[in-house]
Amino acid sequence: MSNRLLPFLDTIETRFGPRAEIGRYFLMIAEEARQHGVSWHMMGGFERLMEVNRQHVASWDSLAPMFDPEYSDVTAENTIYVEGQHDGEPVVTLALRRYDWPNSSLKEEWESGRFAYRDPERLRKPGEIWTASSAAAAHIRGRVAYGGGVWCRRDFRAKRLPVLVMALVRSIPLTLWDQDYTIGVIETGGLSRTLLPLYGNPHAEPGMRVDGGWRNVDCTLTWQTRDEATAIIVDHVSRGSDQADHRHGGDEGIVALGSPR
Repeated sequence: MSNRLLPFLDTIETRFGPRAEIGRYFLMIAEEARQHGVSWHMMGGFERLMEVNRQHVASWDSLAPMFDPEYSDVTAENTIYVEGQHDGEPVVTLALRRYDWPNSSLKEEWESGRFAYRDPERLRKPGEIWTASSAAAAHIRGRVAYGGGVWCRRDFRAKRLPVLVMALVRSIPLTLWDQDYTIGVIETGGLSRTLLPLYGNPHAEPGMRVDGGWRNVDCTLTWQTRDEATAIIVDHVSRGSDQADHRHGGDEGIVALGSPR
């Protein structure tokens, strides 16, 4: 993956999964974004994500450590950054990270701190505790894609961008990484009740907590399997919709998106 921000359709490859359907799905995502005045761009690494976060601290919390190269093993090979631009300026962001856990699970990686930190014993704050009481976390293993780092500029929140972001979360890891699971975490409460329908109501279960870290947060785990993501994409394309996901309404209720996502 290039470490320069390049146009999405010029950069994305279809390596795994039903390539023709995924290619059509990407065209749908790009065209619907264009109708809202947004063009997608993509690169490897999270340096640009960190830069945009610093520029928009008034509407965006500090990013969690799993996105920060100072704390975590993020490289151009295990990360993808997607940016939606309007008139050359960022208006929506998405960060995708690949984990490989053939002999471990999300629960083990989360609670050990390895999910976020290169060296948990050295980099975690004193008393910082990560708890994964979600039952699903113990079963999620193998190739796992994590989608987060979502932010949407205030004047673009009354559009369908969260739906399109979820479409990208569903499709990019599927075809580039052939992942077993795609996961995310949404802060439990009103935000999760708003976002889950927009995200297509993936599997969701509370119980992911961080105490004493960069912030205290109680999250709901979301996940989809490779087969579930594939079925959704094929279904949309086979029905000939001109939208990447037309089952859900607008996103006028979206407020500032916090971390982690």
